[in-house]
Amino acid sequence: MNPHAASPEGADPGPMRRLAAGVAYYLPSLLVMLALLLLWQFGVTWLGVKEYIMPTLSAALKTLADPNYRWLENLLATLYSVLGAFALSAVLGVALAVVIVWNDLLLRTVMPVLIFFNTLPKIALAPLFVIWLGYGIWPNIVIGTTIAFFPMVVNTAVGLSSAEPEMLDLVRTLKATRWQVLSKIRFPNAVPYIFVGLKLAATMSVTGALVGEFVASERGLGSLIITGGVTMQTPSIFASLILISALGLVLYGLVVAAERIVAPWAQRDETTG
Repeated sequence: MNPHAASPEGADPGPMRRLAAGVAYYLPSLLVMLALLLLWQFGVTWLGVKEYIMPTLSAALKTLADPNYRWLENLLATLYSVLGAFALSAVLGVALAVVIVWNDLLLRTVMPVLIFFNTLPKIALAPLFVIWLGYGIWPNIVIGTTIAFFPMVVNTAVGLSSAEPEMLDLVRTLKATRWQVLSKIRFPNAVPYIFVGLKLAATMSVTGALVGEFVASERGLGSLIITGGVTMQTPSIFASLILISALGLVLYGLVVAAERIVAPWAQRDETTG
């Protein structure tokens, strides 16, 4: 019996059904990751690699149980930086995209400045942010934002600009204001593009926050990686990398889940082969 026969063709299967379809869609990727983890564990053991060069997965996981590293405190420090950078890049990205598409003059004025700023090496700007903002979480958030916001701007601007010309002509003949065109036509059309930008920002925010912690931070997973490199505590480095990867995957997964609930039309139909 067809499991989809009970619902009319084209009907919304519901949020939980879409989430379940998403899990099934990404199951092969999860299996590949599991295979790589097993290869890491047994490959290092079979090859007899020294721990200070490449620890086993079990050694890295065992290090996560060591209270001397204050894993929860450092994970929360990195989490706050990542979430702050993600939220700020999302807000700034959408706002700047609206500014860019508002009229051609703003497009010609703002876009070259954004491109120039994006070409600057962010690692070179990191010490300046530390000087201007001092030590703490804010330099990490700002650095993460500078890395993550540009894809957000570009994708949102493309979505806002790609509304059908016929629809735009129609609402203009109906005397719609520019704000009504933006809120009723352009913004709904840009929702899938916005989620693409959010996915990129989710991963880039993690990278940006770590760059800030590498430069100047006494807390966070980035600082543990720097300390582990100096003291040759390789298991702590890999344990930090595991947590960082998990943090990035969870944030990315939350964006994907939100997309499936808010904009299911942006997803391919994964329940049909």
